[in-house]
Amino acid sequence: MLLNSIRILFFGTIVWGILSLPVPSYVDLTNNNLPFFSDGFLFGTDRLGRNNLALFCYGSMSTILIVVPARLLTILFSFLVSTLTLIFPKRSDFFLSGFVSVSLAIPSLLSALIVISILPNNPVSIMIAILVSDWAVVYESLTAKIREIQTSPYIAASLCFGAKPFHLIFLHYLPALRSMFQFLFFSGLPTVVMTTALFSYLGIQTSVGDTGPGLGEQISFSKDYFDKSPFSVLLPIIAILTLVYSLGSRNQKHET
Repeated sequence: MLLNSIRILFFGTIVWGILSLPVPSYVDLTNNNLPFFSDGFLFGTDRLGRNNLALFCYGSMSTILIVVPARLLTILFSFLVSTLTLIFPKRSDFFLSGFVSVSLAIPSLLSALIVISILPNNPVSIMIAILVSDWAVVYESLTAKIREIQTSPYIAASLCFGAKPFHLIFLHYLPALRSMFQFLFFSGLPTVVMTTALFSYLGIQTSVGDTGPGLGEQISFSKDYFDKSPFSVLLPIIAILTLVYSLGSRNQKHET
């Protein structure tokens, strides 16, 4: 009950803020570092005069718009790679085993930062970086589940009737992997949220369109002025933790 209330309040505030507050991409030095409960600024402003509540809402929205597609892209790519083990079992094992081992040995954050340093600074690069850093773990999980499904009598019966690998994928593997897809999606979202926030803190663009700075960038920009505008730092931290907590709790619900 408490979790649902927190989730409703959080996402309701985001929707309300986006619909009613202007995008915090302006500079208004006449209203900088206003305290909370200021006239027209419930949680005050940062040192550029931007509304802290608007920064909270738009930064959270940008994070969600990156995190969800990035996780879906990672799962889709990993599934497509794992299907190669069904269509070309011998060749795929030879080429993929070593590549996956190397990918798992490299720290995921290091892989992501390398990709970010090569690609242009935009949200699409963030998604690709997350894909590169997480795909091997998702691939291993899907492959393990696929090997379990291969022992099913339904697979053996279909093979006896002359079913081809792509028939098995659509008729048996995809339906059997549905719960695994849900688990991988929700279990990976908190990590992707933290990775996106870290990228933003390092100055990498994570905002989608003209929606102001990302949550991590807000913390980095205002941390030295905490005494003058504490909510400029506290609100993005609350947004990150609430996203992680809400999405992680959703994963626990699916596990049960």
